[in-house]
Parts: sequence; structure tokens; C-alpha cells
Amino acid sequence: MKNQIYNYKSKVVPTWCPGCPNFLLLTGLQQAFAKLKIPNHNIVVVSDIGCAGNISNFLNTYRIHSLHGRAIPTAIGVKLANPKLTVVVVVGDGGAYGEGLNHLITAVRANYDIKVFVANNHLYSLTTGQASPTTKTGTKTKSTPFGYALKPIDPVPLLKNVNSSILVENVDSKNPSKLFKKITKTLKHQGFALLDISQVCLSFGN
Repeated sequence: MKNQIYNYKSKVVPTWCPGCPNFLLLTGLQQAFAKLKIPNHNIVVVSDIGCAGNISNFLNTYRIHSLHGRAIPTAIGVKLANPKLTVVVVVGDGGAYGEGLNHLITAVRANYDIKVFVANNHLYSLTTGQASPTTKTGTKTKSTPFGYALKPIDPVPLLKNVNSSILVENVDSKNPSKLFKKITKTLKHQGFALLDISQVCLSFGN
């Protein structure tokens, strides 16, 4: 398994901040690809703008670094063009539940066979910590110095209400073992699947 994991590693050294939970997401995907024995040339990873979006540089698969909020429709296009491919989306909470929410809802309604992994740190961290759609009410950020006034989006019940047949779950990155199991489960699901991964941004989160 260890040697197989290296087959999915690119030659680019990850540039995330020390201790960033995205390292766990990267390792979890590599382990799951190896465990499920998915050939490199059958995998397309579509990433968004943001910290998590950089994951496309670190994987030895086909990769598309898409526009902010547009990773999901890009992935749908890839899957429709070649249904045999394993199409993976890696996106942050801003790209998934903010700019890309309409695309996400459409993908859920149609039950497109793509696998979405949301690095949900409840902030726009690449731009140093502004409030996102999942920021807790009352949280003080750079963009909400008096506290975030809106009710945060809770993606699991929201998406289940749209289409109960999809797989949508949440996992905390503080539990790597459970995270890795959920990543594998998400990849194995037939149809649309989304794993919402709770994270803490060590550089800009409070």
C-alpha cells in the first residue's frame, strides 16, 4: 500500500502552512486511490481557487485548476464527456457553498456521479480570514469586525432535502482515521457524493 501511494504523488512539494489539515485530505485521497486500485489515468481532479485548490498540483493524476465557484460544473462536463473516469472535486467552503452553491444544488438534483470533497474551515483563508457561508453567527473576522450576522449554511441537511438519494456526510479532520474511511466511502459511492470536512485554519482561524 505504501509504495502504491507514491504512484499518486506528484513531484511538486506541498506549499500549505505547517499543520494545515489539507495535508490529511491529500494523504487520504492518495490512500483511497491506492486502496481502490484506481489507475492514475482514470482519475481527474478538479479543484477550485483557494488553499484547498492547490491540491491539484500535488497529485499525479489528470488535473484541472478551475475558477472560483466553477469546479463542480467543470467536473460535470468531464464526467459527461467520459463517464468511465473517476471525477473528483476538491473545493473550499467558499467555492462550494458561496460562489458555487447554485452549481452544487444542480449537481445534487441531477445526481451526477462526481465526488466532492469540501475543505470547510469556515473562512476564506487564502485571503487571510474573511467570513464564509459556514462561519458561525457572531464570529468576528476581518470582514465582520462586529460579528457575523447571518445564519451559517449546514450542508448535510440542506443537500439531503434537495435529493435524499445522494451521499452527503460530515467528518472532522481532527480524527484522521475516520476521515480516511469517509474519503474511501465517498469515492466508492455510485452517484453524487459529498464529504464536508471540518477544519481549523491554523494561520487565520480563531
